[in-house]
Amino acid sequence: MYKVKTVADVIEELAPKDLAESWDNVGLMVGDMEQSVNKIFVCLDITSENVAQAISIGADMIVSHHPLIFSPMKRIIESDISGSIVRALIQNNISAYSAHTNLDHATGGTNDALAYKLGLENVRRFTDEECCDEFGKPICNIGRVGTLEYPMTIEDFVSYTKSVLGCSSIKYVGTPGDTVTTIAVCSGSGGDGIYSAYHAGADVYVTADVRHHEAQLAFELGLNLIDAGHFETENTICEFMKEYLEENLPGISVVSSTAEPYLK
Repeated sequence: MYKVKTVADVIEELAPKDLAESWDNVGLMVGDMEQSVNKIFVCLDITSENVAQAISIGADMIVSHHPLIFSPMKRIIESDISGSIVRALIQNNISAYSAHTNLDHATGGTNDALAYKLGLENVRRFTDEECCDEFGKPICNIGRVGTLEYPMTIEDFVSYTKSVLGCSSIKYVGTPGDTVTTIAVCSGSGGDGIYSAYHAGADVYVTADVRHHEAQLAFELGLNLIDAGHFETENTICEFMKEYLEENLPGISVVSSTAEPYLK
């Protein structure tokens, strides 16, 4: 039998907390490091739906990507959505742990999982020289760059991405007939990485939550851009985390969320 602390230590071997962005909140959100754990529920978000599923399977611990608590909570009451979720966790003796931007940065983490899901080869991080805006100002280095085994047209790659990530819809900027080989990725909201992808020589940049002016920038730069959805680009981490925990915690039972994206 394992304890929450053991599970946390295993996750932090992969994604040390000091890799997290300064604004982030990672680690144990609710619970007790000394609590015994027999079953873990893995999810992208700690929502009422996922908590209900964790309760139904008898989970002792939830491991999520997005933190349950971002801003300080002034009260924990049933009539508040976040409060009701925290109350449900406590009432059912479920500890909740989140690994967010530390897992995005980590080797083998969220962005590597996305690159793997897309079948990319020769995957690498952006270099420091590539991570700068048009004025040379440094920008966040969190994505990956890789290559396809065989070149595709952007139109075919959009369809491929939609199929592989399970997107019900997808948006993109680009010319359908363009041939793409080098692919840059950033899971979740990666609009601020457009210059990194451009400087890395990517033919297309796969990310999510792209704003109008970011799409316009990619167009002006001649960079093909795919907005595949926040959920779709990050939910791949559930499958990965399930396998990672099972491999490093022999005998533990791990169940992955069956939640679907809200936006379709």
